Amino acid sequence: MLNKILKTNEFIVFMILVGLSIVVGAINPAFFSLATLFDTLRGSIVYFIMAFGLLPIMISGGVDISFVAIAAVSSYATHMFLISRGYQGGVFLYFVIACVIGILMGLLNGILVTRFKLPVFDVSLATYTMWFGFNLFFIGATANFDLPKGTIGYYANFLLTVKDPFAGTTGLHESILYVIAIGLFMWWFLKYTTIGRGVYAIGGNRDVAIRSGFPVNRIMLIIFGIMGFMSAIAGVTMAFLSRNFNPVIFINQPLDVLAAIILGGAAITGGRGTVVGTTLGVLLIQVINRALILTGIPVEWQRLVVGVILILFTSIPALRERRMKRIGHTTEITQPG
Repeated sequence: MLNKILKTNEFIVFMILVGLSIVVGAINPAFFSLATLFDTLRGSIVYFIMAFGLLPIMISGGVDISFVAIAAVSSYATHMFLISRGYQGGVFLYFVIACVIGILMGLLNGILVTRFKLPVFDVSLATYTMWFGFNLFFIGATANFDLPKGTIGYYANFLLTVKDPFAGTTGLHESILYVIAIGLFMWWFLKYTTIGRGVYAIGGNRDVAIRSGFPVNRIMLIIFGIMGFMSAIAGVTMAFLSRNFNPVIFINQPLDVLAAIILGGAAITGGRGTVVGTTLGVLLIQVINRALILTGIPVEWQRLVVGVILILFTSIPALRERRMKRIGHTTEITQPG
């Protein structure tokens, strides 16, 4: 059992996280502070939510980039609608309306994929472009900072606060509870439900999944709806944390989320991926970001570092599978027959 855990992708990512933290902490002791921990978690919150929502689609063998556009449209459209109606209440109504919009947008992707047998990436590329264009042309082209009175101060709703000589007063934001709840739900969904097992089956071999009796089209619609739901939560959360609603929020971020999921062990061809691995992948990218800042390395190096790590993490499993196939082939040849 222990030997099996040590060979997992999740354990490798965990050890890289630990090693990187030790090195950065040795260079700059400020890294080992509660303020840095809380800031890292705050910066990870929306990426956790989006990654958890995208994970089932990745496991099923699809690559989607439209989730960022769904986050932008659902949050921005909700805000502009409520502001135009003079709304001055809290954040709950924002989440309700945005999630309804997000689910419908996700289902549109699912319908195009299942009904017309289109590749997930092609559909998502089209809707990514379409939704950002729709946001800018029909809803608004500038960020809006006019927040309802009931939402002012949301960005500072901390569960715990800490004073740091460098960062000042910071804290653990309450939206981390969303991450925990969503992460636990997704873990249960993928591990213990028939739909979750169907997601892995589709990613492993779609034809076999169909022959095994899994309702493939229904499962795909469900996971696209979940993706839209999670994207909407991420969009609203990010808007209130940054205290403005932006029509092009996350426009350059889809690759960061995809990279986190792949670093966490999900195969881009489908059939593999876990919530634990995705969590570690998001944390690794965020720690790399903080490490570059605290060690004085230009942030432009972030892309290079993440890219190199991605190459390693996508190459090693492929080489391992090729080696196992070679061993299996050799065994078949040497068997007496």
